[in-house]
Amino acid sequence: MEREIEQISSYKLLNYSKITIPLVVGGLVGFFIVYNFYPEKHENIRIDGGCYELTGTAHRSFINLTSSIEKSSLLLQLSKVEDPNASIPISFTGEHIAINNFIDKHLIGVTSAKNVTLYPNMAGNIVNGNISLRSLSSIVENLSLYDISAASKSLEGSISIIPSEHITDQEIKNISGLEKTLLQNGLRNIVATHEGVSPAECRYR
Repeated sequence: MEREIEQISSYKLLNYSKITIPLVVGGLVGFFIVYNFYPEKHENIRIDGGCYELTGTAHRSFINLTSSIEKSSLLLQLSKVEDPNASIPISFTGEHIAINNFIDKHLIGVTSAKNVTLYPNMAGNIVNGNISLRSLSSIVENLSLYDISAASKSLEGSISIIPSEHITDQEIKNISGLEKTLLQNGLRNIVATHEGVSPAECRYR
């Protein structure tokens, strides 16, 4: 597990000073993050029993941290695939025309599609399908942190990998555990060293 943590860390997780778009992360053990739609974008977090509001530099560091970890998780999942000719099941979301272009460009074999309404009021789809390992690796490697951030998430940035014979559910769960550890450590570092951190009322258990 320590070696896998080092693998994730090697994907430039600590340079978190560029992205300023807010991201929501939920369901993480030991702390919470809540995004609030105020003019000054910020996050409220709870970690190690304390509650904090992140604004300014701390907020930007938080966004870069979480986006970096998400990309690194995808790369680590792909590193588990042993067959270079594997077809990987994925899920992704986007507007109708963009979805169709994306499917055609990457020769995705669609297995299911569900109509959804995207913010603010656009018709879109949630699609499950199969894509070659080579194509998926290229997409993930070229993702920017802006692609992954929630408020600016691109179609490519919405990709999630579905467990299969190539990447098992247990492997994905193990990587998720590593994500939580890295995020906890990153948040501790932000709270300890960054401007823009202030105590906040603990409104959630």
